[in-house]
Amino acid sequence: SAYSAALDISKDNYELIHFSGGWAKEREMYRSEIRQGVKIDISNARGGSGHNINPFVMLAKSGADEMSGEVYSMTLVYSGNHSTMLECDQFGNIRLMQGINPFGFEWKLKEGESFQTPQSVMCYSDKGIGGISRELHDVIRQNLCRSKWVNKERPILINNWEATYMDFNEEKLLNIAKTAKEQGVELFVLDDGWFSSRIKDDNGLGDWYENRDRLPNGLEGLADKINALGMRFGLWFEPEMVNPDSDLYRAHPDWILHAKGRQSSLVRNQLTLDLSRKDVCDYITEAVSDVLSKANIEYVKWDMNRYMSEVGSSELPADRQGEVKHRYMLGLYSVLETLTQRF
Repeated sequence: SAYSAALDISKDNYELIHFSGGWAKEREMYRSEIRQGVKIDISNARGGSGHNINPFVMLAKSGADEMSGEVYSMTLVYSGNHSTMLECDQFGNIRLMQGINPFGFEWKLKEGESFQTPQSVMCYSDKGIGGISRELHDVIRQNLCRSKWVNKERPILINNWEATYMDFNEEKLLNIAKTAKEQGVELFVLDDGWFSSRIKDDNGLGDWYENRDRLPNGLEGLADKINALGMRFGLWFEPEMVNPDSDLYRAHPDWILHAKGRQSSLVRNQLTLDLSRKDVCDYITEAVSDVLSKANIEYVKWDMNRYMSEVGSSELPADRQGEVKHRYMLGLYSVLETLTQRF
């Protein structure tokens, strides 16, 4: 294990607050008593840090609320497998640790090499949970967010997904946009179904080129018409996933996360691309860049619709498969960094 942070707190009456959840019930708050002699692991080993288990916890004095009371918190700045470990000894003293989830993780260092763990942001407030919220807002805005939108109001957007799912054409999309504009909406986001042969969720994912049957004027033509209404234009991607029924998978079946000798599991008819591989990262970077350079696309919705399974890579030897999940995160960060610099 290589935890990023550890905090020891002397005996007192504290409660643990963490956030779990699922689809349509994201980030449910759970507040529980901490008993002497317990060990609690708030962790996720599914390859992400989303709404299933958020990498954020609070220790709140009994009775602390939104406006008052002492609260400590830890937030891991990491999108992969994470663990926040709480131990309470027989005297009531608490140790809180946070970092990469050690389950299934390893990293072999050669002589002269180094490894940097993710950062953990620790906060303290004597003004309750609200004090923690305000402190974290300031820390993240000032130190982590680099977008020009950090201190700006975001535009009001409409997304066509719930209105059309994948059953749309240019005329239907423009009718939605016109009606939305009349209500003061400022940004139109085109969701899944604009690319390749994608007419349902079991094909086409990974083939990032326009479907000219649906969009005869292409993304550029649609974006121009949306802009003419006085609205910005945005686009949906899920570049880290692939359907078995796609040109990409047929050409590169070894590009997915998979365990040698085992059948790969489909979730939402998808497999996960192996972003621990440079060639996969290069493909995603160039495919997304090619699309973004064709039209006035001012907003990207980057989706993630399945967890990782059979996490292995054909690029690494058998004795280094425990590195795949962290290498995946490094690959993902490199793709995002390149795209951010380009656009």
